[in-house]
Amino acid sequence: MSIPDQVRCVQMLRGKEQLDLVMLSRQSEQVVRLLPEEDIFFMIKEVGEEDALPVLAVISEKQLQYVFDLEWWRGDKFLPQKAMDWLLWTEKANDRQLLNWLLTEDFDQKVMVLQSLIKVFKNDEMTDRYEGVEELEYFTLDGVFDIFMKVPDAADLLKNLFKLLYVENQKVFNALMEAVIWYQVTPTVETAYRWQRSRVEEKGIVSFEEAMEVYSLLDADSLKLDTPSHEVFIDPESPYAVAPVHPLTDTDPSTFFGQCLAMMKNHERVNAICSELMYLANKVMVADQQDMGDMEAHHKTMRKVLGYINIGLELGAGGDISKGEALLNQTWMQSIFQVGYAGTMRLKWEGEKLIKEYGLFLEYILTTGFLDHLAASVERFPKIGVLMSGDSEDVEEVETNIEWRHLESLQDIQILENFLALARFYARFARQSLNLSQEYLQEELAGASSPANKEDLDIVVLTLTALARFTLFKQIECQPLLPEGARSFLQAIFHVGIYQDESKVVNEDILTSFRDQLLTTSMAWTSKDREGLDHLLGECVRVLQIQFGRLDPSKKIEWEFTRGLFLK
Repeated sequence: MSIPDQVRCVQMLRGKEQLDLVMLSRQSEQVVRLLPEEDIFFMIKEVGEEDALPVLAVISEKQLQYVFDLEWWRGDKFLPQKAMDWLLWTEKANDRQLLNWLLTEDFDQKVMVLQSLIKVFKNDEMTDRYEGVEELEYFTLDGVFDIFMKVPDAADLLKNLFKLLYVENQKVFNALMEAVIWYQVTPTVETAYRWQRSRVEEKGIVSFEEAMEVYSLLDADSLKLDTPSHEVFIDPESPYAVAPVHPLTDTDPSTFFGQCLAMMKNHERVNAICSELMYLANKVMVADQQDMGDMEAHHKTMRKVLGYINIGLELGAGGDISKGEALLNQTWMQSIFQVGYAGTMRLKWEGEKLIKEYGLFLEYILTTGFLDHLAASVERFPKIGVLMSGDSEDVEEVETNIEWRHLESLQDIQILENFLALARFYARFARQSLNLSQEYLQEELAGASSPANKEDLDIVVLTLTALARFTLFKQIECQPLLPEGARSFLQAIFHVGIYQDESKVVNEDILTSFRDQLLTTSMAWTSKDREGLDHLLGECVRVLQIQFGRLDPSKKIEWEFTRGLFLK
């Protein structure tokens, strides 16, 4: 196979399989050096530094520097321990590789690293103070520069590296030693940081202020911008145009974006999309203040980016795959991302509006799970709860099996919209049809025997209590029941079963009369409100049958072990 074909095959794999294929090649060095810096970084992080030593041994100075740039810095903070760790890994892989880096890379960066690891003095009247080195390991190569090891673990590495450098280029060695003596630490770090910024900005790792621009809102009708050519993202010195394909590993082919991407015939545009996705994900990581060296953070960020792009593309194309393909061919990924982001923000604002309008009253109306979903919808980036695998029917256990993730599709948006609409209906219904207030519920709950706390009181319990009082007294109110009244309600609401142990059936005539009476209350009933009411009454029937359907009202009922009625 040709070297470009080998590179493409390597890019189709991940982790250990990717590394194994590289090692099978007779031109492994050429293959590795043609891979984009991003793919090299992800390969090393996925297989681990120890297993990635064969790759570290042959990567180019530019690829190695990209790894250092991402690993040595957290924002504008230099991490000396990280730098030493990576110098040790590189030296273990190939000491000549580390020497080449020392000879070619930015001078201030090298001085910064050395100043964190060593102290240097000369035996002359200007630099012979030798302060604070009494217990430090010492060595010299030429009798001129006395080198003291501030970090004992780096001693063997630096001795070997300095010996190689002294033999290879004594002039550079002398310059570095003089710089370690005379350069002021803070200005040196600041200069090294500026050089680091200039290198990584072309990869989307920009300043925080610039990165935050990615969260600008964009309307779907604005997706008409011209896209860049693939050459914008390619190193002009590279003999082949190779784009990073790592973003595609987190792409679900069943999503709208995945289907549109599969339809594309312009290979160069697909390459450009991969480069744009990596650039965009890096900007989002900076904006979200994520650790650039954390692989899990990279994957979570990429899934978030792909989710917003999927939403934005589906909004822009109206669900038409052919239109989605056309948008991918003519629109920046960041613009599509911003459309998806705007779609999720509208949900966040709706949730915030609901909380502002009803406040703590919602805590008496919504279940704990409902409140968790509402809280997730108003986070900085709205999230949706996804039920993990499991077949438990216990409500509390189900709620603990929920995984919270960023929105990924229009279906997620529709689910969250329906949830917020239902929450708003519950709050309006409780206030306008059941004539409830936070103060009233707080007062009644203080003297109630069941439920014992606010977390177990919700709209279903309140509606069932209103149903009970309607059944007994033809009233629409939620005053707590006495146990004798609750017993009478259970005798009336269920049809008598033929067998003693069978679950009873709710009397539909009573339920229908209750529904009709509710529709006469002071709410301006819309068709959506009626749907919400039917859903609520369905939940009430379900709770009645689960909690009370097998109880015998003629016998003693231990109410503290039931849930569903508001009791004194």
